[in-house]
Amino acid sequence: MIFTDKHIDQRKIDRLLGKPISVDFKRPVAIGSPGLFLKSFIDKTGKTDSIAANSKCNFEKRENGLLLHSNINNQRTLIPIHKAEIVKVELIRGTENIEPIPLFPMWILLKMGVSVLYARYFRIYVSEYSIDEMKLKIKTTDHDMDFIANGYLFEKQLDFFKECNLGNKLKIKPAPNKT
Repeated sequence: MIFTDKHIDQRKIDRLLGKPISVDFKRPVAIGSPGLFLKSFIDKTGKTDSIAANSKCNFEKRENGLLLHSNINNQRTLIPIHKAEIVKVELIRGTENIEPIPLFPMWILLKMGVSVLYARYFRIYVSEYSIDEMKLKIKTTDHDMDFIANGYLFEKQLDFFKECNLGNKLKIKPAPNKT
């Protein structure tokens, strides 16, 4: 079921997926995913409703599933996805290029044993570190969706989907080899 801007009914969404997850300040977790861009959307049900490619999307965690928020040209679309409908969530990391310049801050931090996840923010030149876009593929019983996002957001996306308790439905793939 796809809710368009004019036909968004919060009560119906609450009945399908439950209430939104509330913030617990003692144990903070992400209740919404970082931004994504939709690259492809396939509706297996045969209905004419669809989401436009390149629309800005994010997921909201609900008690019984996820709510996909999509926005393009100020046209909102919501798609409720129940946990039982999720077949597979595949998170693919972008290819990293790490070439720190000797005696520069990033190089020093890496030599001291600091993780590249932190050291990458201390590069002086863009050529010292780069990461390709990450990909997210979600297969449900009704839809197949492909998303992309900035490679820097991979860890945040991973944390969000791990907190969704998807079990073996969540697949994490390393970056493809450069050829």
